[in-house]
Amino acid sequence: MNFEGFLNYTLSFIEKYDRVVFSYITHFCFAIIIFVIGRTIARFISNQLKRVLSNRHVDPTVVKFVSALAYYAIIVMTLVAVLGQLGVQTASIVAVIGAAGLAVGLALQGSLSNFAAGVILIIFRPFKVGETVIINSQQGIIDSIQIFSTSIVTPTNELVIIPNSQVVSANIINYTRLPERRLDLVVNVGYDSDIQKVYQVLKQAVDKTNNILTSKEPTIRLDVLDASSMNFNVLVWTLNENYGTVKGHLLENIKNGLTENNINIPYPTMDVNLKNK
Repeated sequence: MNFEGFLNYTLSFIEKYDRVVFSYITHFCFAIIIFVIGRTIARFISNQLKRVLSNRHVDPTVVKFVSALAYYAIIVMTLVAVLGQLGVQTASIVAVIGAAGLAVGLALQGSLSNFAAGVILIIFRPFKVGETVIINSQQGIIDSIQIFSTSIVTPTNELVIIPNSQVVSANIINYTRLPERRLDLVVNVGYDSDIQKVYQVLKQAVDKTNNILTSKEPTIRLDVLDASSMNFNVLVWTLNENYGTVKGHLLENIKNGLTENNINIPYPTMDVNLKNK
């Protein structure tokens, strides 16, 4: 090979591998850019979740867990994209991740169900800490909303822990979400009582009771003619925080009014007949 031929071969070799090196450098730079952008997006979404959940007064444990889960999920997707940019076949990696996720999901089916239910509770917020609710026939004040369970403190100061999956599927009665609440009382009187007199006594009892809302007219009506009594409904409105106090005072005023006016309050009786042989 003469010098000219050697020179041409050398130039063609350098030109060929320059293209390869340039291609690798380009892919590597794009991979770095993808990773930086993905990590920035992961941090942004994680911080936004922390801010939104904290503003909604979600339990700090739930805030940290959800934000960390979102961050690492985006990082994993970013790493798969980076490997694909570097020329690595990512189909097998995605398959392995999917298989691992399926295995973990089957192993933790109950826990994942509770976690998903916890996310639903956080998003839709049928109740929040400090509210009085009934869940699965269990009444109490919401103590905390954890990742997998919800804690309730009963009126007798017992701590009840209910899995979130049961909470989501149960009928939830929230007593304190709305500012006003109606108090429904049933007053039984004997058939020998004068109906108009009973109306008057019940109206006076309502008027004597404090913290009853005057913006909504109280309702007093004869509702049922029972086997041994006439049943009157007394329906009044009050603020949630005054409900227990109003109920106690109203019952006292009704009882005192009925007693003062000699209106009979019937109670169950039994007639026993003895036959002598």
